[in-house]
Amino acid sequence: MSNTILEAKNINKYFNDPIRIQVLSDINFSINKGEFVSLTGKSGCGKSTLLYVLSTMDTDYEGQLYIDQEEMPKKNEPFLAKIRNEKIGFVFQFHYLLNEFNVLKNVMLPGLKQNKYSEEEVEFRAMEKLKILGIEHLALKQANHVSGGEKQRVAIARALINDPHIIMGDEPTGNLDKKNSDLVFDTFKRLADEYNQTLLIVTHDPSFAERTHRIIHMEDGKIIHS
Repeated sequence: MSNTILEAKNINKYFNDPIRIQVLSDINFSINKGEFVSLTGKSGCGKSTLLYVLSTMDTDYEGQLYIDQEEMPKKNEPFLAKIRNEKIGFVFQFHYLLNEFNVLKNVMLPGLKQNKYSEEEVEFRAMEKLKILGIEHLALKQANHVSGGEKQRVAIARALINDPHIIMGDEPTGNLDKKNSDLVFDTFKRLADEYNQTLLIVTHDPSFAERTHRIIHMEDGKIIHS
């Protein structure tokens, strides 16, 4: 049985603004369960564009995308929204926590949206994720009363709440100092090594990338090595 979590086959993408420009060219690679993969390259090389395609948020492309060995449709937004909520966890450069809620409720929100477990069960699961990341003591603090590095770890706990097949990150350490960047990296590494969590992280930081299991490097919309 294959343990491929994500696979891109012959993905091409064009922008028409106002002329037709190819921004992704013949993208082919796969990621296996438990791999911690970084996606690197200079600004404008297509990293974030590719991540949006891989996350199913952008369906205007040519080629095939498979998540958990199931081909993703391009015209079925309700199905893709369900895939995003159940199978993909997102961590962005900015944490996007809701200040009106405490840390625990922020982590619970995607679980409540999934509507698979009772509120009590979602709360229990959220506390488990906070414990894994060593920040359970922050559970009842308001989101705007925790530090930048803590907020990013809360965002990782939130990404984990529905036990996603893959966590995708877009420059999750881009807004942090070195100490907090290292804490976030260590969190990701532990998730991969101890919990067999699959991760695909876009990063500009060479020291972050070189410590991951594998680097996919892009130039001018193409994968140079993977």
